[in-house]
Amino acid sequence: ALNEFVAYLDLSQLPEGALSARSKLILTYALCGFANFGSLGIMIGGMTTMAPERRHDIVTLAPRSLVTGTLATLMSGAVVGMVG
Repeated sequence: ALNEFVAYLDLSQLPEGALSARSKLILTYALCGFANFGSLGIMIGGMTTMAPERRHDIVTLAPRSLVTGTLATLMSGAVVGMVG
């Protein structure tokens, strides 16, 4: 949400020629991933609301979901790098 917005603003304010068009494309996809603590909090809050009796299980899996989100974001960037 806010942290991604700030990152996109920083990316848009880079001087011309600082990054190649391909690098900017990869960064654009990499920045829109779900591997951040804000998304993790939203996930925990939403899922524990739906299944409060499983709160312990959900919180226990939270670090794994952060790693999984990171890997998914990295794979998206890799695919964009190969295609773009």
